[in-house]
Amino acid sequence: MGQTEMECYPTVRDRGQVTIPEDVREPLGIEPGDRIKLTVERLD
Repeated sequence: MGQTEMECYPTVRDRGQVTIPEDVREPLGIEPGDRIKLTVERLD
């Protein structure tokens, strides 16, 4: 089994979207259509 958890700090865009960087998606094996769990911590 590969890596199951990584940390990144994307910015929320106007439409509420975030981009998960490729260097995070690839090791985790995240592909279009996958469901992921988000745990949110506000950094302000």
